[in-house]
Formats: sequence, structure tokens, C-alpha cells
Amino acid sequence: MASGLVAVLGLFLLGDAAFRGSWDVVLRAAGPIAVLVWALWVLTYRPCIVIDERAVTVVNPLRRTVVPWQAVADVRLRWQIVIETVAGRKVQCWGGPSLPRPKPARRGERAVLRQPDEMTVLLDRWSEHRDGTGAGDAVRGWDLPALTVGAAALALLAASLLSLWLGA
Repeated sequence: MASGLVAVLGLFLLGDAAFRGSWDVVLRAAGPIAVLVWALWVLTYRPCIVIDERAVTVVNPLRRTVVPWQAVADVRLRWQIVIETVAGRKVQCWGGPSLPRPKPARRGERAVLRQPDEMTVLLDRWSEHRDGTGAGDAVRGWDLPALTVGAAALALLAASLLSLWLGA
């Protein structure tokens, strides 16, 4: 929530400077604001877990891992979801749910830790597809959309720094 507020505030102030015709301010501020918004997007909004019929795809900051269902050996929820492959690799999921706080128990009862619904969906899908045909291990690569947007943000930052250095 706070990161979204920072991004909206930065974009609002940039738009205000453009509306007032202060293009020197826009040129100098566009790069740092773009890098800040990109970093907030990559760290807080981009990470996710995508489930389909063939595999589970884990999108972490700057990295993407595709794990076929047949390659999944175990799925656990610790501080975050951890997928262990049959090859022994552990894939931590930044974009999944974390352990919820236990609900307060009544007097004399133990607190019950409820499993998040997202974890239940992931476990159900894994149990449906784990005995299917096909094999293969997890494929890990770079998250090209995040890197492309990051390169554009860094180019804007370079232009902003160049405008400061040249005194434009």
C-alpha cells in the first residue's frame, strides 16, 4: 500500500510539473521517479505464482522459474511457499501467501493455524497432475518484461543525470 502511494505521489508531482510547463524539472525528475516506480513494481507487484495444466510458474524479482508438475517433489508453506523439485532444487515464491497469524483460541484450546486458500489451490492442482506423463526439471531464466522495463527506467535515469551534468 505504501509503495503504491509513493508511486502515485511521484507520478502526480511529475504530471504537475509538466502541466505547469516546468520541463526542466520533468526532465531531471523523470529518471529517478521511473527507477523508483520500477523498483517498487518489481519488488512488490510483479512477483506471482501462475498455475496451468502443465506447470507452475514462479515469477520472483528479475527471475522466472517454470516447474513442470511431474518435477514437483514437495510444496511447503513456511514464511513463503517453497517448491522442492525431484532434482533437489528449492524454489522460493516471493509472490505467494505467507503464514497467517493463528486465530486466537478460546480458553483451554490451542490456536489453530489456517492454511491460505492459495496454498490449497496449489496443493490440489499438484495432486491432480503429479502422476501425469512427461518429465523435465525446473527451467529458470530471466524475467524479460521486468528487465526491459528496468532498462527503460535506467535509460531515463541516465538522461536525467546527463541533463543535470550539462546544466540544461
